[in-house]
Amino acid sequence: MRSLIPKVKILSAGAAPLVAAFCREIKLRDIIDEMVTWDPKQCRLSPGTLLEALVINILVARKPLYRVEEFYSEMNLNVIFGEDEKITADAFNDDALGRALTKLAKAHPNRVYLALALSAINVHNIKTRTVHADTTSISVAGEYDQTDEDRDLLDITYGYSKEHRPDLKQFLYGLITTSEGIPIFGELCDGNMSDKTWNKDVLERLQTMLPSDDNGQSIYVADSALVTNDNLALMSDKKIPFISRLPETFKISAELKEWAWTENQWQHLGSLVEKKDAAIYQVQSAVRELNGNDYRFIIVNSSSLDKRKEKSIDKMIDIKKKELIEDCNALAKREFYCEADANKALELFLAKHDTSLFEINTEIKEERVIKRRVGRPRKDEPNSYQIHYRAIPSLVSINEQFVKELKAKASTFVLITNILDDNELSPGDVLREYKNQTAVELSFRFLKNPVYIDGIYVKNTERVVAIGYVFLMALLIYVLLQRRVRRNLAKETKPLVIPGKRKSFSPTGAMLLEMLKPLTIITFETDSGCIHQVAENQLNEDIKRLLHLAGFSEDIYCSTNYGRFPHAF
Repeated sequence: MRSLIPKVKILSAGAAPLVAAFCREIKLRDIIDEMVTWDPKQCRLSPGTLLEALVINILVARKPLYRVEEFYSEMNLNVIFGEDEKITADAFNDDALGRALTKLAKAHPNRVYLALALSAINVHNIKTRTVHADTTSISVAGEYDQTDEDRDLLDITYGYSKEHRPDLKQFLYGLITTSEGIPIFGELCDGNMSDKTWNKDVLERLQTMLPSDDNGQSIYVADSALVTNDNLALMSDKKIPFISRLPETFKISAELKEWAWTENQWQHLGSLVEKKDAAIYQVQSAVRELNGNDYRFIIVNSSSLDKRKEKSIDKMIDIKKKELIEDCNALAKREFYCEADANKALELFLAKHDTSLFEINTEIKEERVIKRRVGRPRKDEPNSYQIHYRAIPSLVSINEQFVKELKAKASTFVLITNILDDNELSPGDVLREYKNQTAVELSFRFLKNPVYIDGIYVKNTERVVAIGYVFLMALLIYVLLQRRVRRNLAKETKPLVIPGKRKSFSPTGAMLLEMLKPLTIITFETDSGCIHQVAENQLNEDIKRLLHLAGFSEDIYCSTNYGRFPHAF
């Protein structure tokens, strides 16, 4: 007689089933298996399965390769990966994962990632009208002694460190995101590559990488490293629309700023974000020729001065004030034997010092000094006087209005675009698109976040490259989750309650993953099969709502059918 008492197992789940569902949506496993060379007869699990397991591990509980097997020993693998007798925790050992990374490294991983991104663009209906490009450095510990063959793949070396760690070797991430922060192109680059070189390389390939938006070719937005004579010529030749910041090394930058302050015809835009103490912007627009081509320049003045520039101005004023006082004292000590000479000295003094910055008082003081002859004076001899003059300047005050104007001009910068039509993109739109460069910077925060990217635990160059692209895949899933929840929340009037009893209409991916962290799956093994469910006290209304906002029902924590997953709507 068979036992009627089912066997019960309680296993961790967290956000793993939800992350796996997002991986399935963009066909992460299938695309990797199609693009990577592998032999099913020689592999217990496919490279796609192993790398998907790494993506899930990174987002749920980042572990080094040698502890991934331990991580999955506590998880319900049937719910995450589907019912497959080959998928057991020991299948995710570090040797198997390492071999999968090597296979990815040999398969042009930048192309693999691009294929995944294009799949995401299609599935999630992502617009690519404007894209944002930038690089960041990732510092690594250790020697990383490389052969010439290794360096051809990725040169991990010293270079300009954006992490301010020149003592460490590094590699770079080059990233292109949408305005919503979706990383649609990413690659690993040599540690000593300059942003100018990277932008040029990307511009050469851009039109073959990105799909055309409904409105035409994507507008390429990048920081001032984009604007070189070579890159301007390249974008002109390929007709790539762009927006960037004009480097101050271009002579026309100072000319445009001076023109704008002389014209003083500012268009007031107000603040671009709903935030306390947000900067207030005003702009002027002008079309000018540069290197034989017409460009539209947007001269932007911000009410918020860069702290470094403000300190620089204050330091300059202090230095000039100190010099002025020292020169005042030195001149006041000099004696002139005619008033004309004293006046000439004052003229030279005022010409040397900035009278627009300082209010300086000047006076010519006549002094009569008794002139004594050699020897004892005769009785009742009248005094003889020597007349000389002193030129006496003195600091009255600092011209605060001039300082204010000086700081206002210092908080002025120039944007450049080859989109000449104001009706296509207004000056305010140009500024907004440039300021939205933070979209790519937020992706860099993820790639530098020790919660997810806690060091590079592999030393083999091929595997460094591969794990770097797996991090990009994890970033893609992270941002897709965040985007969908935020877009669905925007349609509702009730915020999402997140850990700490906080309420938000724009939760971060980290907040969403944290919400799901406590979830466990209870498995009942019966004679007729296994039943999976989440404890009722864990699956509260806030969790259910999160899953629905993410596009799925709570059944993703119960279903073991990998190919078909239940959507919330």
